[in-house]
Amino acid sequence: MASEFRGRLPKRILDSHFHIFRAAEVPDAGLTSAPKLRRDFAFADYRAAWDGLPVVGGVMVQVRDEADGLAEAADIAREAAGESGIAAMVGGNPVEESGRRAELDTLRANPLVRGIRRGTQFHPDPLYLARPELIAGFRRVAELGLVPEVCVKHFQLDGVIALADALPDTTLVLDHLGKPELVAGDQPQWRRRMAELARHPGVVVKVSVILQQPDDPPLPRETVPPIVRQVVELFGWDRVLFGSNWPVSTLVVGYRDWVELLLDAFSDATDDELDRLFYRNAARVWRTPNRTPGANRPE
Repeated sequence: MASEFRGRLPKRILDSHFHIFRAAEVPDAGLTSAPKLRRDFAFADYRAAWDGLPVVGGVMVQVRDEADGLAEAADIAREAAGESGIAAMVGGNPVEESGRRAELDTLRANPLVRGIRRGTQFHPDPLYLARPELIAGFRRVAELGLVPEVCVKHFQLDGVIALADALPDTTLVLDHLGKPELVAGDQPQWRRRMAELARHPGVVVKVSVILQQPDDPPLPRETVPPIVRQVVELFGWDRVLFGSNWPVSTLVVGYRDWVELLLDAFSDATDDELDRLFYRNAARVWRTPNRTPGANRPE
């Protein structure tokens, strides 16, 4: 039985960032190369991770190589047909490859897919997202009514700024707080870049677990509150989305521990502010129907 939480909980949680996958289908490189992640992760494992919390569902985010985006989306749609806890999906596509953009129409036809992610956190070019071909690809994503999502490290944020400049009327989701370093003290370059992004009203940030490498040490808890509070200060309560990043997050922190850490960091937040962070903003961005705690529990 899950232990009791200290203090108050949000009344409902819509997790904007989780993954399920079979180990044979994800890259044995980057974060998914960690030995702890070289196994299959099913939705039942995910449900067990948040047992006892008011989670009403989550948004499954691309984890296979973007080139496998169609197959992954089809597989997750089949699973979602029998699992109401999969509220939506962010699919993958190598949007910079013009010959692959026709796949975006197929992804849009999948009713589960609400966004498209292109992760470039391990790309050697810190300005990769600023390349014209990638901007053109994400412009097509937006034209189709899908939400662009990007995953970068803090020193690559200038590319995200260029992308936001090029798509000023588009909702753009940034993963994992822009991936600052988890260290004590100020990070002026990360804050400067995030402040520049915050001037774009369409940019939304996932308040989700940060990992830089597969061998990261356990999450230094004291470093999290200053980072998450700065992001809310810059973007406001309407442009932040709770995310777990499960099961990648399990390399450094447990699901319940992450929720509790955020609640401690925002102990002065109102119930309405917490509901926006943990539920309403994600429901708006990913266009999910209204959900209530317990509604998707298995019989």
